[in-house]
Amino acid sequence: MVNPSSNESPDQPWLVYKKAMVVVAHPDDAEFGFGGTLAKIAKEGMEIAFVLCTSGDKGSNDLDMTSERLVPIREQEQRDAAAAIGCTDVTFLRYGDGELEASREVIGKITREIRRFRPDIIFCQDPYQRVRHNHRDHRNAGQATFDAVYPVARDHLHFPEQVKDGLQPHKVAEIYTGFTDTPDVVIDISDVMDIRIDALKSHRSQISDLDGIRSRMLGRTSELAKEHGYAYAEGFKRHTFNI
Repeated sequence: MVNPSSNESPDQPWLVYKKAMVVVAHPDDAEFGFGGTLAKIAKEGMEIAFVLCTSGDKGSNDLDMTSERLVPIREQEQRDAAAAIGCTDVTFLRYGDGELEASREVIGKITREIRRFRPDIIFCQDPYQRVRHNHRDHRNAGQATFDAVYPVARDHLHFPEQVKDGLQPHKVAEIYTGFTDTPDVVIDISDVMDIRIDALKSHRSQISDLDGIRSRMLGRTSELAKEHGYAYAEGFKRHTFNI
């Protein structure tokens, strides 16, 4: 297990870690929030697994669309986006869009995925972000992830049935939260911005104006990057777990 205090390159996690897990509320959240960083770490050789808490079954402006029809569309879009980034390990927990809670059940399912994949670092949504409105599913996905990492996934007496199934307890070294008000880690994504945009294009059901989305993505990531001498960058709040 890596001691998080040994990570002297928080803006280059691939120098320290081998495996990363992404836990987000909806298909497209990761690509909108930190798709460039995921493309970067995949390019540098890190193995990535995605966990989607919902399948985005209510995310449509089409009045003729049903949740039953939308789920397979959005799940395939997410698989395509993950593949564009460099990941084929994608798990859907299939809770209802807008109905996600940071419940014991949800924590247990995230814990199962942590114990299965055994990531060094997790990327998720910031449950504490309050400057702008934070979707309740985003808050709850982030909170459930924090609770799963510490102490649940670590301690064998939480969900002992998982241990009996061969899923041993696991300690995650760090969580990086995107969609954060107070980033303290900035990652240069200048060389993978095209991959981020390609991954975002996969979410065809959600994007009616690709040029507009692309312009906003470039503007948002370049604004943060200027302070650090990059062309494009993404910011995170770093949380370490050395207990």
